[in-house]
Amino acid sequence: MNARETNTTGTPPEALADLEAVLNHVAAGTPVEPALARRVRERSERLTEELRQRYGELDVAVDLIREIREEE
Repeated sequence: MNARETNTTGTPPEALADLEAVLNHVAAGTPVEPALARRVRERSERLTEELRQRYGELDVAVDLIREIREEE
């Protein structure tokens, strides 16, 4: 059974197929094909922009680092 057969997350099948391909390359220790890397990168950039439009810029890391520094 592969990821495409058990999709209950609402994730598009093409994204799951790319995920499976990347995981196969990682497991085999082989380089990811340029076309696959490009698709993943473009999808990631598109989703990042959608989230930025929906929620705006979030600077939570800065606040967390400041909190940690104040506790020491």
